[in-house]
Amino acid sequence: MKTIKRSKRKTGRKTGRKKKTKTKTTDTGTLRKQRQIVLKMLRESKWPRTERPNVIRGSHLEKVGARRGYEGFVLGIVTSWAGKGENAGYRKMLSMKTREPKYNKLFRETKKLMRLKDPSFKFTSIQYNKNHRAARHRDAKNTGISYIVGLGDYTGGELTIFDENEKNPVKHDLRNKFYTFDGSKYPHETCKFKGERYTLVFYST
Repeated sequence: MKTIKRSKRKTGRKTGRKKKTKTKTTDTGTLRKQRQIVLKMLRESKWPRTERPNVIRGSHLEKVGARRGYEGFVLGIVTSWAGKGENAGYRKMLSMKTREPKYNKLFRETKKLMRLKDPSFKFTSIQYNKNHRAARHRDAKNTGISYIVGLGDYTGGELTIFDENEKNPVKHDLRNKFYTFDGSKYPHETCKFKGERYTLVFYST
């Protein structure tokens, strides 16, 4: 009796085997490229000076001939005085600077940077700082968790965070690294640094 060989055909039936799925991860190359885009824009930006007494070191205030404040600004939602007469008061609104084309482009690219890092993180505002060594302080207008990242060619400049009693300091390297903490709860300050240092703080107000 001849044995008939049956050809193997795809039946389309389920075999019960699970297909391998790729785990979604952050594309470090894309994130690095976006950091470079933002850094280039920061270097080309016109930096106004801002006065935030709670972050200015006493030694700077006492220095004869020192310019007031430091180079920095906020884009996004700010709390500002608006209205007239009985309708006047502090309100949360989109800052005028954010509406300017040159700053609006920077704002969009910086938001894209955060979406690449952590798309689930919600924020309303971004604080931009240039070559600023912040004094020990708690954030007055931030609510909840903030993200911070350092950009530029510098050494030192770690973020020192204390516990609620302003003890047990811990240093965190921010250069090209994102870090989250509650700046309104934990006192923090900037260590000495050399070179060109920018920091971006993503927060809600």
